Amino acid sequence: MLTTASISQQLTSFACRDRVPSTRDEQFAALSSSLVVEVRSYALGPQGTNIERVARRFNHRMNIAHKASIVLCETPEHAVVASRRTTQHGVLAIFWTCAVYFKENELFFRNPDTLPFLFQETFPLDEMQLACRPEITRTLEEVPMWKWRVLTHRSPAPLLAPLPCQVLFANSNAEAAVRCRAGEAEACITTETARELYGLVKLHTFGSPPMVFFGGVCQNGAVLLRQALASMSDRTTIAQFAGTSKPDNNPSITTHTSI
Repeated sequence: MLTTASISQQLTSFACRDRVPSTRDEQFAALSSSLVVEVRSYALGPQGTNIERVARRFNHRMNIAHKASIVLCETPEHAVVASRRTTQHGVLAIFWTCAVYFKENELFFRNPDTLPFLFQETFPLDEMQLACRPEITRTLEEVPMWKWRVLTHRSPAPLLAPLPCQVLFANSNAEAAVRCRAGEAEACITTETARELYGLVKLHTFGSPPMVFFGGVCQNGAVLLRQALASMSDRTTIAQFAGTSKPDNNPSITTHTSI
């Protein structure tokens, strides 16, 4: 027999945000707590993505680089899965996404038990551009554009609409650069960091508009953050920890692990 109770048993509800640090000062303080032994960010890879860059900036801005790590993932969905599986004592797992990720709505509604927008970073995109393999520049006038294969993540793919090229899809801007360099395409949409890392040549720059990035946590992370915030005895203590934050900048990218 169908009842309201039986329907509710089959459905879930959105995660509760009560007592989770929400203000800037509270987040600084909670992340600084000794209860948080490690902050492990799961970010879209390979090396050279905007999300990786923002995760590194977040660690520096929150003054937690000394106890932070970044694990590169194949997709944002994999980042959520990896975050769920992180259950070690004192490890805060953060999964990172982007406001223009083409499946952001699915990620949100398929994971209602998470807090996907807990941390927010607004930061200019690493210069987005159309880049190609070096040898392609020597034959630009010989190969018509309709014969070109261009690799891109699905999110910035509309930028290619004016060109009569064949569009191939990659899991990230950096992966597009890796695969382009390997010969899978003549060109790709990628970032300046990835272009330099993988030895491509810039053909056109789209620019560096400001973008919003999100750091989310699963239930284990929410519990740890509640405990960390509760360990702060008063608002004075919270303010003292918040005062240790660092100015915004773009720290250099170093070696990462991946999954």
